[in-house]
Amino acid sequence: MSGMQPCDVVLRPCTAADLPALEDWAPTGNSRTHAMRFSHQEAGDSTYYLATCRQDPDTFVGSCEIRWTGCAASEVPRCPEVNGLQVWPEVLRSQGIGTRMLGLLEEEARARGHHELGLGVDDSGPKRLYLRLGYVDTGHDYLDRYTWIDDAHQVHHVADPARWLMKPLDGESPESTRS
Repeated sequence: MSGMQPCDVVLRPCTAADLPALEDWAPTGNSRTHAMRFSHQEAGDSTYYLATCRQDPDTFVGSCEIRWTGCAASEVPRCPEVNGLQVWPEVLRSQGIGTRMLGLLEEEARARGHHELGLGVDDSGPKRLYLRLGYVDTGHDYLDRYTWIDDAHQVHHVADPARWLMKPLDGESPESTRS
């Protein structure tokens, strides 16, 4: 994809048949993250979206989960959560793919009747991008908790500090910042 025309991003929900190709595309090792996100989708809690370019629909350029049930952290305002947005391989980053994916995710949330969409950030670079795209810093800090499994099958529990951002999908201020 690099060096060619800009990617016309298309999103679609993951299917069980996609899982082997996803592991080849962006390996998650023993953590089996793609399968875990797909199981959330199968349970009805989220949708695991895969991004391709219209010009090459068989090649993944990104993935992201929308957790319709919201963030697991109880201290952040309730709304659907964008989780694990990635553009891969790295050579495709900074070409607008992630921004377009986020716009399509926002359209999907709006079409499902949601008025806000949230996400957590732990780095100032992406935070600046999200703020530029209309996300609002809610002032809520929380611990983003997840587990990963290394090559020796050792389980690692992680709690990374994160900041909760929300975007109004209807032009209003997010609920958490209204007086």
